[in-house]
Amino acid sequence: MFAKAKNNTAYARLSFNKKLQLFKLVCAFNVTQRNAITGKLLFPQEKQCNYVSGHFTFDELAKQLTIAEQHLRTNKIVLD
Repeated sequence: MFAKAKNNTAYARLSFNKKLQLFKLVCAFNVTQRNAITGKLLFPQEKQCNYVSGHFTFDELAKQLTIAEQHLRTNKIVLD
C-alpha cells in the first residue's frame, strides 16, 4: 500500500532495564544533536519519538528491528 522511504534515516537507541533484565528499542527521525563530551546522539523524550517498543529479550532484537522498519516505513535504521 505504501512504499518504503529509502532516503529517510531513523536513529535507534537500545536501552537496558537492569531490574527487569530486558531491553527497549527507541527510534526517532528528529535526532540532530550530539553530546559534546561523549559524542553520542541526544534523543528526544520517548513521547516525541516515532517508535518505542515494549520490553523484550536480546534474542528478539532482530524481530523488533523488522517491526520498527515496517512501522516507520523505512529500511535505514542506525543503532547508536
